[in-house]
Amino acid sequence: MDFLSEPHRCPKCHALVVDRRSATCTTCRVALPAEWVMTKEQTTKLMAIDRETRAEHLARMKILNDPWNQPVP
Repeated sequence: MDFLSEPHRCPKCHALVVDRRSATCTTCRVALPAEWVMTKEQTTKLMAIDRETRAEHLARMKILNDPWNQPVP
């Protein structure tokens, strides 16, 4: 089953699996099936993308907040 086709639910408590980086259910802490959990490589790549996106966002916010970067009337 494709992970994106239908949300997975914990086999024990039926809570939605919202964090594929965790090997356990975030609600009841039961172990999730291995095929639902991201590999270390996937997690590392995701974290790198997240850091890059946050840095880009921060850079854009600094430009928007720069008092000297005002449009000429």
